[in-house]
Amino acid sequence: MPVKDLMISLRKTVGLNISEDQAGVINAYIELLLATNEKVNLTAIVEEGEIWRKHILDSLLIFSALDVPIGARVIDVGTGAGIPGLILKIYRPDLRITLLEAQQKKVKFLEKAVKQLGLKEVECLWGRAEDIGHHQNYREKYNLAVARAVAPLNTLVEYCLPLVQVDGFMVAYKGPAGTEEAKVAAGAIAILGGGDTTIWQHVIPDGEGKRFLIIVKKVKVTPPSYPRRPGVPAKRPLK
Repeated sequence: MPVKDLMISLRKTVGLNISEDQAGVINAYIELLLATNEKVNLTAIVEEGEIWRKHILDSLLIFSALDVPIGARVIDVGTGAGIPGLILKIYRPDLRITLLEAQQKKVKFLEKAVKQLGLKEVECLWGRAEDIGHHQNYREKYNLAVARAVAPLNTLVEYCLPLVQVDGFMVAYKGPAGTEEAKVAAGAIAILGGGDTTIWQHVIPDGEGKRFLIIVKKVKVTPPSYPRRPGVPAKRPLK
């Protein structure tokens, strides 16, 4: 499906409209992504239309699922090549974005991308969520934490919820396993200060199947002992 048709599909199916200027910035990002990918492994998808369908459109679904406040502080946990965080910023320039990534080579790519694309109020942060979650500059400072293709939900909530302020949200981008993951993670969500969990779903155009957004509201302060030390949330997820 041509890129223009994908943009039309996005507008028709979820009510989002990408301007020509925004599409131009996204295309510049894709060009940089693919050029860098020849040296640094950033994405397994190397065809422009596929990137639009599987990465760009997928990233933007959040704006149909959740009312993200103007000027919100957003952290993308385990951002990798900047998806979804950079795409959210291009679509909503008012957002203040932190891109958290544990691999330094990817952080260097993110810094280059932010500079070349002329994006403002984007912090590229090198570190692990288990450490950043205890840092006074980041702990419970965000209106929204997002994560895509990082970890099972019962691990992911321990990375994300300590970063979210009370009355904020975390959103996990998931595939068909998302519904079952939400059931398994219910206990962990409660322990970490999460409350109501909503599962939003949408069919991606051109036969790519359903996408699920797991939306968790933060209703109380996360206990100070969480997140646990690096590696523990993945090895021993909360129950």
